[in-house]
Amino acid sequence: MSIRNNHSDSDQDQMTVLVRRQKELELERDAFVLITMILLAICLVTVPFLLRNNPNQTTESAPTITNTTNTTDTFNPTEYMKTFGERRMMKTSEILGDQEKVAKAKRVTESKGWSKLEDVPEYYWDKFVPDITRFEGVDAYLHKTKLNGTRVEEALYFNPIKFVKVNENGRIKTSWPSLNEDIFHVHNVGGCDPLTGCLKSIYNIEKGDLVYEQTYSMEGGQTMFVKTVYYVPAETFI
Repeated sequence: MSIRNNHSDSDQDQMTVLVRRQKELELERDAFVLITMILLAICLVTVPFLLRNNPNQTTESAPTITNTTNTTDTFNPTEYMKTFGERRMMKTSEILGDQEKVAKAKRVTESKGWSKLEDVPEYYWDKFVPDITRFEGVDAYLHKTKLNGTRVEEALYFNPIKFVKVNENGRIKTSWPSLNEDIFHVHNVGGCDPLTGCLKSIYNIEKGDLVYEQTYSMEGGQTMFVKTVYYVPAETFI
């Protein structure tokens, strides 16, 4: 009778221990779950905040660009020779162009030393064009000779003048190729016939420009002065 009671008490004690241990495990599990949830919540709050305050950090990886052209490390002799030839030709052309500009500028400067028609190289004898900004008395001359609106007016204002060698002694006269004749020695002005000595005509080369002056002694003692100026355009020099 007493032995049976001892076994009952022992079973009861073991049962109590097991129940206690099970409750402890449940408490530990609940604690672990709670701590995990707290840590997860902290991560969800702090990570976006850190990303927002870090301008160098992006949430998306930038695409990687691979440079397939190597211009510094790898030397390609074939490609180099091809581009070298082209660049050499371009440089040569550039240098020749600069030399031509310098030579042309030099010839323009040298032309300012011309002091008479004989100083002008023959190449330029038909290259002088009118500088109408320096004309004097031309409109009055055209009105007096009734040459307004004619080929003479056109020639005076817009056509080049030409030097013509008269004889082997170097004497030179001027003419207008568009008219195939002179102008100022042809037309009567206020009773002055240019062929009778009432016209005084002189020219000067001033700093490379031709200055042509005509003075007519007309009837009644009046005079008419006409001045035309001609120059060689810079682009004409060779």
